[in-house]
Amino acid sequence: MRRVLVGILALSVVPAALAVQPCLDERAGAGRSGDEPCLDSGYWAQINSLDDCRFTFSAGLLPTAQKKASALPVSFQVSGGRCERWPNRSLNVAGTSVLCARSGNGSAIVTLQTRRGELRRVLGPVAARRIPDEPVLETRRSPPKVQVLTLYRSRDYRQVEFGRICSSCRLLAADIQASEADATILDVALVSASESDHWLRCPARFRCGVPEFSPPNEPHVSGCAGRRVCRVWRLSDDETEARDVVQIRYQTEKAACRNCPAGVDYATARKRWEEAKIKAERACTVFPDAPAQLFGKRSSK
Repeated sequence: MRRVLVGILALSVVPAALAVQPCLDERAGAGRSGDEPCLDSGYWAQINSLDDCRFTFSAGLLPTAQKKASALPVSFQVSGGRCERWPNRSLNVAGTSVLCARSGNGSAIVTLQTRRGELRRVLGPVAARRIPDEPVLETRRSPPKVQVLTLYRSRDYRQVEFGRICSSCRLLAADIQASEADATILDVALVSASESDHWLRCPARFRCGVPEFSPPNEPHVSGCAGRRVCRVWRLSDDETEARDVVQIRYQTEKAACRNCPAGVDYATARKRWEEAKIKAERACTVFPDAPAQLFGKRSSK
C-alpha cells in the first residue's frame, strides 16, 4: 500500500499529457516513421517559455518506468538556440532542467539522444506583434456655423479718423468676432443697415479709403476670411444713432487625437505607442548553433 501511495504522489509532479505519449518526437508537422528513434512512454520531456527569448528544457523518467534500463545521454543538441550543458547522467524520476536561449525570433529545436532513444521538443517562433496605429494630433474643424450680430453706433463703433475726402465726415469702425472660442471667420456679410444719408457703408464711393470689411490691422485688405476678428467700416457726417445687422459665417477648431484609445490623451497614447513599437521590433540575440554536446567515450572534456 505504501508503495502505491508513493507512486501516486510522484506521478503528480509530471504533466499528465506527456505521460501518455508513446513517442516524444514533436517536430512541427512531422509524424513518426517506423524506423525513427523515439523513447517509449516511460519518459517525458517538455519546454517552458520564460519570455520571448528564454526557455527551459526538462526531461525525466516516469515513476512507472524506474525499473527499466537507465536512459544514459548520448548527445544533446540545440538548433536555433543554445542551452546550458546537460548533466552526464541517466534520466531519473526527479528530472533534469536546463536554461536555454532562443537565437533570433525563429523556432528552437532541442534534441536529447539517449541509449534508449531520442527526445525532441520544438519551441515555436516568436509570434509577430502588430504595431498599433500611430497616434496623431490633428486639428479638426466644425461644419460652417452662422452668427448674426447687431451693432449700434453709440455702443460698438468708435471714430478712427476724419474722412479723407469729406472733411466733415468721420470714419468709424467696429470690431466683431464669433462668440465661440477659437472661431475662424469664413466670410462676413451685411444683413441690414439704417437707412440714412448720414450713415454710409464704406467704401461709400471711395470716400472712406477702406473697404466695408477688413482685418483690424490691415485696413486696405478687403474681407476677413481666415481671421478671428473683422473690422466693419462706416462713414458719417452727423451724430445720429444708427444700427447695422451683420452675419458672420465661421468654423471652430479643436485639437483631436487620431488613433488614441477612448479616454486616453495624446501624450499618454503616444508614449504607449512608442513602447509597443520598440517591443514589437525587438528581436532575440542571434548567434550560431553550438556543436552537439557528446557524452561517454565521444565526450570531449
